Amino acid sequence: MNTKITTAALALSSSLALAGSYTTHTDRTMFNAIAGMLSIETFESESLGDIALPTILDSGLGIAMPVGDVSSFIDAGDPLNNGFENTTLNGRNYLAFGRNIPVAGAPDMPQTGSYSVEYTFGGSVNAFGFDLSGAEFATAAGGFNVTTFANGQVAHDFFFASDQFFAERFYGIVADQAFDAIRINLPVLGTNGTADYVAFDDVTWGVPSPSALSMLALGGLISTRRKR
Repeated sequence: MNTKITTAALALSSSLALAGSYTTHTDRTMFNAIAGMLSIETFESESLGDIALPTILDSGLGIAMPVGDVSSFIDAGDPLNNGFENTTLNGRNYLAFGRNIPVAGAPDMPQTGSYSVEYTFGGSVNAFGFDLSGAEFATAAGGFNVTTFANGQVAHDFFFASDQFFAERFYGIVADQAFDAIRINLPVLGTNGTADYVAFDDVTWGVPSPSALSMLALGGLISTRRKR
């Protein structure tokens, strides 16, 4: 049974309504208007350099790489021209994945393979968003897959279609079914197997206002009734 959301209030953002009572968003301003006050990790208090995973930051945000193996680090600027960007107002830091490995007497060796970045929150949430830069979806898979989990079970699984190429973009989800972990699955670049190096910033999570969740659930109910 398809329960695509049709409520006008949720359609106001530049979002795509998907199957189930949740919406995906590509406009942070409209996402914030729907989701309300949420926790945010800007990475500004983190030291520059490699970051060992899994880890839990002072903000309570947990970070892991359950699939794949590429470098993970806090960086500022973009010395390797990977398209990485800080998106925090007056900030400089971001969380990055993937770098070329120096080889003596030879060109640097790129890291390879698809990988997943997983975020956990120390509890259940209904909204999650992040700024992503450096991604090359226009020449790879045309987007990326996202999976949410509740107590180890898949809650949502969907695809963010995107023509992003390097430039920073926002992606977010608001759902009526709570989740305690979300996994962003990054594809390889083309047929050569090179990992897609990306950077995350201003990672946002929490529970929207009861009115926002009620409207989300109502949208799914209305659509379900129309499709019977």
